Amino acid sequence: MSTDPFTVGALPVPLPNCYWVRPGQLLAGEYPGSMSRGEATERVRKLLHAGINSFIDLTEEGELPAYDTLLAELSEQHIRYRRLPILDHGLPDSPAHMAQILDLIDSELAAGRRVYVHCRAGIGRTGTTIGCHLIRSGLGSEEAIDRLQDLWQQCGRARRWPTIPETDEQLEFVRLWSERIVSGSAADLVGRYEASLLGLAIGDAVGSMVANSRFDAATLAAAGGLRDAGTLTTGASTAMTRALAESLIARGNNDSDDQMQRYLAWSQSVGNIGVPQEVRRALKGWQWSRKKLAGTHDPSNLDPHSLPRTLAVAMFLRNDAKAAIEGAVEASRTTQQSPVVLDLCRVWAALFVDAFAGVNKQTLLDFDGPAMQLVRQRELKAPVKQLFRGRGQPCTDADDAVSVTCVALDAFASGKTLHDVLIRLLTTSRAAPAAAALSGALCGAYHGSVAIPPELQRQLPDEAVLRSLARHLLPV
Repeated sequence: MSTDPFTVGALPVPLPNCYWVRPGQLLAGEYPGSMSRGEATERVRKLLHAGINSFIDLTEEGELPAYDTLLAELSEQHIRYRRLPILDHGLPDSPAHMAQILDLIDSELAAGRRVYVHCRAGIGRTGTTIGCHLIRSGLGSEEAIDRLQDLWQQCGRARRWPTIPETDEQLEFVRLWSERIVSGSAADLVGRYEASLLGLAIGDAVGSMVANSRFDAATLAAAGGLRDAGTLTTGASTAMTRALAESLIARGNNDSDDQMQRYLAWSQSVGNIGVPQEVRRALKGWQWSRKKLAGTHDPSNLDPHSLPRTLAVAMFLRNDAKAAIEGAVEASRTTQQSPVVLDLCRVWAALFVDAFAGVNKQTLLDFDGPAMQLVRQRELKAPVKQLFRGRGQPCTDADDAVSVTCVALDAFASGKTLHDVLIRLLTTSRAAPAAAALSGALCGAYHGSVAIPPELQRQLPDEAVLRSLARHLLPV
């Protein structure tokens, strides 16, 4: 089964003159209205039946008979409609105009909506927009243009108009489109925040299933992938990240007592099943002595359980990289204070901050982003220095915090989608669930919502809760 988000032919098209860009998520094509109200009603009804609940109209006001009034009549759901016009046969007014259109598409997709982008015939303005969307999603310009032609062949109109966009100027606009995402835009950041938490939770759940022998990852990969995993039940990484995030939101800062109270409530709710041994030990010490920072100081204890929850601090304090890095350390101290692990908490907080900022992938993997430079100014422990000098041979047995980090970064380096990253991790190493959680979180933070297959999102019972939590973590 293909994991390519732009797979051709995975779903039938609801109207003859349209095509799926992302099957089940993003559809492109011609104007759905008509001079005939009856015909317009039938065409809009077919789109709604296909699940479309967000329309992005690239035509100008008054260019064609309006259809948006039909949306409320034909559906009891709230159907979104936005017009961002481009002159027929023309180009966007500016790169910022195209970025605005792409931001809207990304925002709607991140919210789980099924989007229909259209102009008049679906050839020129729509083709230009979809070409730029493919580049933003990670394809090179020529690869995006070639993929656009493949996708276009789903459209009935392709038999008479074999290639898109319509004009040489529009084709050149796509070819020269160089931004992937307008880094730091509101829609971009929301998408990255949501995807990072979803990626962490999905990685945690799948990693926990493999660790508990509920299925064999290699066999599953050969059979078609993680889509056969069923309902995804998350473990300690997700629970503790959520608890820390909720504490940060409620208290406005690092409050160790509040965090420990939330960890205790979670551990009691699950009867300590799946609660890491070091967490149980720290909770007992905290209850007995009320010591605020109850984590072990043992330098040989490299339990990795506190690494994934650095994500919550990085999200909450993203605007201040130094505060995020040190905040991640303080959040770890409640249950883990081994010096090497604390350094790795700094590393992961910096990786997340840099990923949210749009730092390119190779720079992340070279530990050379702006936030990571702050970490490198410190006198770090030897195993972390070695990590910076080169991860070397891929780790195959990830039980300690150093090897968990190594495995997670190797997996992140290997793919563009969460599915590919997790398959790589779970079939090449005996990794702790924390490694899968970390690689999933970094994949989401870097690639955004396009990296998380919708099938895996639907298998996660707490998807809506995690999306809401992500939005509440956005810096003011």
